[in-house]
Amino acid sequence: MIRITTSIDVNNVNIIYGDPFDFIKNGDGEYSWRSNEAVLDKKYVSDDAFLWQVELMPLKWKRMRYVFKIGIKEQNENNLYYFSENGPVRFSEKEIIEPYAHFFLPFIHEIDSPCVPEWAANTIWYQIFPERFMSGDDSISPHGCCNWEDGRPEFHNFFGGDLIGIRKKLDYLKNLGITGIYLTPVFTSPSNHKYDTSDYLNVDPRFGGKKALMELVKEAHDHGIRIMLDVVLNHVSSKHHFWQDVLVNQENSPYKDYFHIHNFPVGERYHDYKAMNFDSFSFQADMPKWNTENKAVRDYLIGAACYWIKECDIDAWRLDVADEITFDFWRDFSSAVRQIKDNFYILGEIWHDATPWINSNYFDSVMNYPLGFTIKDFFLKENISVSEFNRRLFIVISRYGKMHTEGAFNFLDSHDTPRILTTANGNKQAVRNALTMLFLLPGSPCIYYGTEIGMEGGQDPDCRRPMIWNEEKQDKDLFKFIQYLIDFRKKNIDFIHKCSLEFSSAEEGNGKWVFRYEDKFITLTYIDKIIRMDTNL
Repeated sequence: MIRITTSIDVNNVNIIYGDPFDFIKNGDGEYSWRSNEAVLDKKYVSDDAFLWQVELMPLKWKRMRYVFKIGIKEQNENNLYYFSENGPVRFSEKEIIEPYAHFFLPFIHEIDSPCVPEWAANTIWYQIFPERFMSGDDSISPHGCCNWEDGRPEFHNFFGGDLIGIRKKLDYLKNLGITGIYLTPVFTSPSNHKYDTSDYLNVDPRFGGKKALMELVKEAHDHGIRIMLDVVLNHVSSKHHFWQDVLVNQENSPYKDYFHIHNFPVGERYHDYKAMNFDSFSFQADMPKWNTENKAVRDYLIGAACYWIKECDIDAWRLDVADEITFDFWRDFSSAVRQIKDNFYILGEIWHDATPWINSNYFDSVMNYPLGFTIKDFFLKENISVSEFNRRLFIVISRYGKMHTEGAFNFLDSHDTPRILTTANGNKQAVRNALTMLFLLPGSPCIYYGTEIGMEGGQDPDCRRPMIWNEEKQDKDLFKFIQYLIDFRKKNIDFIHKCSLEFSSAEEGNGKWVFRYEDKFITLTYIDKIIRMDTNL
């Protein structure tokens, strides 16, 4: 797939391409480059930009030079330009037959090409914070758990949710339409969130241990639901036995080079973070940072990731703070896990433009925070104009290639953000507007547990309230609405993958978005702060 973004004064874009070494002899004895030409179609159309694309069949010799021929309307004339590595120049045949400044793919190696699993783009995800979803076995709950019905989440309290409880609610998730579950960390850890792993090779006994995870994965697969686990390879709990050995033996510890230690001695607590003499996550002394350049550390962490694929047949890894770890570590990681299971999905947690990570192909995609922020700013917070929404939306959905965009993890709330109903100040129509847009855009949408029944919650830890199972307190209308969106997306997933999108702003505050493929369309109109959908699907 070849893409190019242009201004709106461009009338048409063609691509001229061919093998870089395929020259033919002319009648005058001169040689010229043999090329093909194809027309690019508009994929996204905004007020001030177009995204054009074309899908080309691979050339026989797996290499290609190409250049764009662009028609621009200038003073009522359609003037042609040639766009290459040297930028735009007025079009001439000479520029085409001498392809030395053309864009160049020297050799297309299959191993370097995107390999995003097809199933990822078709998945409806549901994120679960296990400690707060459901308690399936009270006997394994931590001592002194808070009351599930009226307790309030704090940074260090527990409610007793576990993997057994999740397994018991698979029918509920299946009825909603979920086809993928994303679990925040489940490995042994002293905290309720478990982003401070103390044992990578054991599931926390308060969640039910390894047996509970194996049973959950098996039953989820039987329900047609895939499982994505969350793993933290950037940092570790200070309770991990490697770090404990460092605290005891200091510079004599065999594990001292497993971490980024500036000097000795290192301590367990620091009253002033500026006094810390080792690297950690966010100045947290109880979360020392791994030295992933150390071979023993790499072998240990990658080995743990491979272990759970082999043992439990999980389908995906979500990688916490993925942008703080070296690229060569992710190269080895992705190579190792993909050798174990075909169509394995690797998702990185990166909050910003992740182009360097995406282009490396070490990740299949990333958590699409920029999309979520854009949708929430317009529909929920109402702090940007429709034209600004369109501008940002165009940037986000044009940023990565087709495979990575379709495989992106799209969401509006999570364990790290306020819940969307709270963000919208209780405005349920605004929530419906935002969800409608989310479910029609490219990428796989995710529902944070409880969003479907109208749960509220502010910034972490308030967004981690226990799931409401009392049906009298659930918003059944919202559940049915999300159920409808999921069903609509599943039935029309091919259209959503193939369609173009035209978006424009009408009067200030109102908008219109048209999704179109051949003679089929979906039109969203946003008037008086209500989205209405019209379609012939």
